[in-house]
Amino acid sequence: MEPTALEWMWRRSRAIPELLHVVELGSVPWQALIRDGIARRVWGDVAIGADVPETPGIRATAVRPLVPTRGVVGRAAAVWVHTGGSRPGRIDVLVAPRARRPDPHPLRVPHECVLPGSHILVLGALRVTTVVRTAVDVARWSAPHDAGVLLERLVRYAALDPDEALVLLDGLPGHRGTRGAHDALVALARGDVQASPNLRPSAPCSRCARNPPANR
Repeated sequence: MEPTALEWMWRRSRAIPELLHVVELGSVPWQALIRDGIARRVWGDVAIGADVPETPGIRATAVRPLVPTRGVVGRAAAVWVHTGGSRPGRIDVLVAPRARRPDPHPLRVPHECVLPGSHILVLGALRVTTVVRTAVDVARWSAPHDAGVLLERLVRYAALDPDEALVLLDGLPGHRGTRGAHDALVALARGDVQASPNLRPSAPCSRCARNPPANR
């Protein structure tokens, strides 16, 4: 018989791990920890203690098994890694053109993308697009309303400077979606974008996630 949530916590009270995995605890104790408010789900079968702040590093670690070493988390999934809030349905994984795409997975969507090293941030063992590159990609590839909500999250909770994103976008003339992205970022810079009040951060933003000035 599997232990109850409280029994598991008692046995492990001296060394409770930061991340709680179903495969390590068993499905019944894991679900009981969440049901009883002792833990909360981060992504998939990964949870953290209810009193543990959910940081970009924790979110990155939670989705790491979905991302091959050659891949980079980008687009809407990168917004979630940087800012928290509502979990995406699937993780956007960017790979270089002509690189082998990740195998099909219901929780992963691969995209081909050229990414300079300066557009990539390493969180733990996961590579994710920088806040500025994430903003540019979201503005290019998301539906207008979704882009507005995601961009506003990056401004509020990841210290995005829309002007930096516009500078980066100007370096991609002729690429698909740049005209609409320019309009979205200009609106963001003017404060014309309104985000959904239901989207709130899981943790305060970290300045270390910003794209440094040298990468402009």
